[in-house]
Amino acid sequence: MPHLHYRFGEFDLDPAARELRRGTERVELPGSAFDGLVYLIAQRDRAVGRDELMAAIWGRADVADSLLGQTLVRLRRALGDNGETQQWIRTVPRFGYRWVGELREEMPGEAEAVAADAAAAAATAAGAATTAAIAVRSTTATAADAVAAATAASAATATDAGQPGPKAAAAAPVTTPTAAAPAAVAAPEVPAAVAAPPVAAAPGAASEAAAGAAPPVADPSVPTAAPLHPPAPAAAPRQRPAAFLLAAAAFAAALAALLFVHLAGSRRTAAPDAAVPAALLTAPALVLPAQVKTGPEWEWLRLGLMDLIAGRLRRGDLATAASESVVAVLREHADVPAEALLDLPGLAGADSLRILPEVEQQQGRWLLRLHARDRSRRFVVETRADDAISAAREAADILLLRLGHLPPAQPEDKPQELTELLQRTRAAMLADQLQLAGELIARADPALRERPEIVLRQANVELRAGAYLAVEQRLLHLLDQIPPERDAELRGRALVTLAASYIRRERPADAERYYEEAIQLLHGSTASDALGIALLGRGLVATLREDYASAMSDLGQARGETETAGNPLGTAQVDLNLALIEVRRLRPATALPMLVDVAARFERLGAQEEYVFSIASIAEVQQLLLDHQGALATIARCWPPQEHSANPRLRWKISLVRAEALLETGQVEAADQLAQSIVAGADSNLDAPALARTTLLQARLAAARGDAAASAGLARAALTPVLQANDSVRYVQAWLLQLRGLRGSGRLAEAAQETARLGDWVKQHPAPWRQAYADLAQAEQYAAEDRHEPALARFDQALRLIDAAGAIPDDVVEVIQPYAALLVRDGRLDQARALSARIAPWSERDLRAATVLVQINSAPGRSEARQSAEQRALQLAGERRLIQAQR
Repeated sequence: MPHLHYRFGEFDLDPAARELRRGTERVELPGSAFDGLVYLIAQRDRAVGRDELMAAIWGRADVADSLLGQTLVRLRRALGDNGETQQWIRTVPRFGYRWVGELREEMPGEAEAVAADAAAAAATAAGAATTAAIAVRSTTATAADAVAAATAASAATATDAGQPGPKAAAAAPVTTPTAAAPAAVAAPEVPAAVAAPPVAAAPGAASEAAAGAAPPVADPSVPTAAPLHPPAPAAAPRQRPAAFLLAAAAFAAALAALLFVHLAGSRRTAAPDAAVPAALLTAPALVLPAQVKTGPEWEWLRLGLMDLIAGRLRRGDLATAASESVVAVLREHADVPAEALLDLPGLAGADSLRILPEVEQQQGRWLLRLHARDRSRRFVVETRADDAISAAREAADILLLRLGHLPPAQPEDKPQELTELLQRTRAAMLADQLQLAGELIARADPALRERPEIVLRQANVELRAGAYLAVEQRLLHLLDQIPPERDAELRGRALVTLAASYIRRERPADAERYYEEAIQLLHGSTASDALGIALLGRGLVATLREDYASAMSDLGQARGETETAGNPLGTAQVDLNLALIEVRRLRPATALPMLVDVAARFERLGAQEEYVFSIASIAEVQQLLLDHQGALATIARCWPPQEHSANPRLRWKISLVRAEALLETGQVEAADQLAQSIVAGADSNLDAPALARTTLLQARLAAARGDAAASAGLARAALTPVLQANDSVRYVQAWLLQLRGLRGSGRLAEAAQETARLGDWVKQHPAPWRQAYADLAQAEQYAAEDRHEPALARFDQALRLIDAAGAIPDDVVEVIQPYAALLVRDGRLDQARALSARIAPWSERDLRAATVLVQINSAPGRSEARQSAEQRALQLAGERRLIQAQR
């Protein structure tokens, strides 16, 4: 059959035939050099790290640098290249290598047509370049719940595959405005989601399951009324959605672990799409669910054998898609016959080897066939054995040999009963049947339940069920029993699971300690899935302490490991965290398209909880960019939250984002009702951060009604240690709101003391953005004391800091609104108008910006302009009280 060729210079590369030719002459290459060439070309849209290239060539990264260097020297020499000219392969200093040569892709028979028609050749090459199925899909995008599902999945994968078998027994894009061009941000075009099924708790874990589905998620508060007319209760400060990353990143990382398997069972209605979607599963191989042609008591083999064979192939150095990802993607194709999946467009790349197992009993023995095919090859492997798992292992080994891989050496030292229980529980978890997995373990022989592999399996069932205390108790005892020298990989996976439970309980320091040990144990192993999750978790902890360099490094490595493990869901979770870091680094316009991209990927993967979280994050970023109506429309995609998430922490996040968008669009009473529902339903211990943010929202609602005293009291109540620890940005904003409430209620001296305290706190916790808001608070205090010159100087300093930090629209308006108001009071209308020009484009959708236009048009002779500005401000205010700014 025809298959893809790469042509560059005088060379013709045929990956399927494993041939490189210069003209008509075959170029002899060592196997490692050939593999390196194919991989660099496949990844030509990016640089490839040295460890990643080692893993692609030799299946592991603990290879001597000198061996990789020698391989590249041989490859370059064969291509007539060298380290100086670097015509084909460029060295990326202190990182790795990248293919830089021009090439075209052709199918056999194309060459004659290309030679006959140069123009057609150019078109053909360009078309092939855009449709190359072998290329790994690059992303431009982007969650602590994303670390708990992947954790459960990785631990499950490790203990299952390759064991001896038992005997037979009964979205559309969102526009992304920049600070300079504040165009409206459209809500992402996503289909209405259906309810995600609740996660069944493992036996004995029901009480904890109800409490611990996800960590609290931070939420942005929204601006209150910009003052227009005296008397002067203070205006409430806006809540910057950038603040949400503290808890959002925590949610994202644990989401990787707890949702990775569960989300396979959360179904959504896919949006109709006329175009064939890009393949989500880009691994070189993927195993489909087995066809089981025997009695219903053997139905567990459908997913059990799929996972077993996939794991066996991975240990034979054939990168194979994660079973969770295959199950998730196939939910969109539930009605497609199994045989048709071997050729279904969009499921995987054309060069991905698709493998369909088929198993049946014949005369007391098990017959297993593997149907394998890609664009150019077709295989059928057939084996017989006394049990299905042994037949599957033998078939996987034969397939590896036919593909040029050596089967893994697997010791036959585990009881058959253990292997069967691992595969049965694994199949139950892949089918999202947590209760069944727990029951299978509970019914097992006591001695079998005490095996380390089963203890870890039980802990992963409990992790997904939210029983975090049970996870801690079980795994601390297990870790005492498995020192590193006994089983480093099993210990490493247990450490990752334990760390994920600490992330979910908001104990990042404990989580980091266990992630560190896990990374040390797993580095250089074949457990790419678990290592990727450990790196993702450690990156999360670094993000929480604002060590972005370390976070980006860990997340970059995590992405490489998840790609190596054939885990597109894990890769998307890494990208979600990368997007959230961009928000935290005050780059919301950069983060928005990343979030839109990752949300679309979660949607296609059927990752309901992560999809919902991403949509909520998009709405928060839209608020940062002052598209409040867009944010309200976006969050409506996940409303009501109980129909879209079984996770109470995520439901509070959705409610808070919606309440803040309602407030910002003038719907005060509806926002207040949501706030009250959160207070009534949230747990005072598990949801302490969410409750603190809700108290801050209530303070802003009081300010919107013009009740400065109540606003000050509520803002002070929100200034809790838990808010400071989980969300320092909102902590600063709560302080600013308290100061405005104190001044608005006539307590000027108390406001001065609190302003000084805020300045001292910022000095102890330095950051440019915090300093800008400390300067803003001091400027407003000076203005209230009629000390106009120092006030104007502080306003100017605050604005300069905001500009230097990235000039986020929300921050720019927050500073300019009181700054311009003071200039108008001083009669400096030209300066005020110059400032207003910066925020005028947002006056159609932000009340503070509209208020500034009212103030600068208050001069005689501008009555028509003032009337127009006032009408717009009244429309934006809705139920909010319009008061005069910063008197």
